[in-house]
Amino acid sequence: SSESHSRECPSTRLGAELSVMAGASSNSPIPDDLAALDEEEDEIRGTLTFKPPVELLPRTKRTEEMQKRKIEDLRRKKEAAENLRKEKEKAEAAKRMREQQAKKQKAILEQQRKEQERKLREEEMMRKQMEGGLNQIVEALQKNSSEADITVCGMDIDSVRLRLLTKALEDNLSCKSIDLNRKRLDDTDGALLAGMLETNKALQKLECEGNNLGVDAAQAMGDALRKNTTLRSLNLESNNLTASGNDQKGIIRLAEALEENTTLRALMLSKNGITAQAGEYFVKSLEKNESLTLVDLSGNDASPSVEQLRRIDAVVQRNRERQSTIRRAERRERFALYNEEFKCRQHSMQVEAMRLEIEALQERRLNRMKARFERWVDEVKEVAEEERLKQEELCDEAVLRAEANKGKKKKGKKK
Repeated sequence: SSESHSRECPSTRLGAELSVMAGASSNSPIPDDLAALDEEEDEIRGTLTFKPPVELLPRTKRTEEMQKRKIEDLRRKKEAAENLRKEKEKAEAAKRMREQQAKKQKAILEQQRKEQERKLREEEMMRKQMEGGLNQIVEALQKNSSEADITVCGMDIDSVRLRLLTKALEDNLSCKSIDLNRKRLDDTDGALLAGMLETNKALQKLECEGNNLGVDAAQAMGDALRKNTTLRSLNLESNNLTASGNDQKGIIRLAEALEENTTLRALMLSKNGITAQAGEYFVKSLEKNESLTLVDLSGNDASPSVEQLRRIDAVVQRNRERQSTIRRAERRERFALYNEEFKCRQHSMQVEAMRLEIEALQERRLNRMKARFERWVDEVKEVAEEERLKQEELCDEAVLRAEANKGKKKKGKKK
């Protein structure tokens, strides 16, 4: 047993030394959350697998510092791995979000395409079913050969027919006024009319009294007035632009658009539930507007305050006076232009008279020259004729003398 104990002593001492050294090196153990990062991969050579070496260092100040640096490196690796994982998760989340948005956009486009196809089918069906006046109006509008003032009184106008009518009006230049009063138009129809106003370049008057246009229609009309440059009169009387006075945002949008519009002359908004809240926006907008000469806000249950109405009326009066001044200036300018045109025409007539007189003088001179030339030609011909006759006489006399001389010679010879 002593011999076996002596044989085991070296290995036992080595194990003890290793355990002591391991204990010495484990004075700063690696945290559990960093231990996984400290493990190295096994090395494989052929059929043999080698475990990574394990460092067993004595407990010294240098080894403690090395251990601390190692722990710091592992923490940085962990942070880098965590950041990489977060970035991957963000990238995957962003990718999923993009895919979802692409799917939503594709679904929206598909829905819009189907809706457009449905509208086209409805329009085609309605175009086939339309007969009489409305069909003639639409065809005339498409050909720019319609009457200047159009009314659809007595005709049934639904959303599909109104869509056909507004499409025909978008590029039309012949229609100046259209009457759509009391046709049960709603917000959807109001949006169609507003879209038409954004592109139309000829319509000057739009009548939509007594319909059911609501808040959305008022907002769409406001947006259209910012872009339209030809409309002069807009009648939205007796509609529901404020949802019975409960929602003023649509009429406020319309009021704000008046700051930018420079062509509208008359705006009728009576019986629409407009309150003092919207009235203040009308006052601010109209103070910057210089074209409106008629604003009707009467008949609103919760109407704007008296002060607001007075300020609006003052602005309208100011615009009327301004327009009157402009018209008088235009009249004076037209009269001045007429005078200048009259003077120009008078001068032109004088110049034309002088030209005609000069032409007459030249013509008379040419006629005299022509007459003198003709007389000269006749005189030359007469002189030539006289000379010819004289020559003929002289020739005849010479012939007679020659014959006489011959006769005398013959008589002398006979004697």
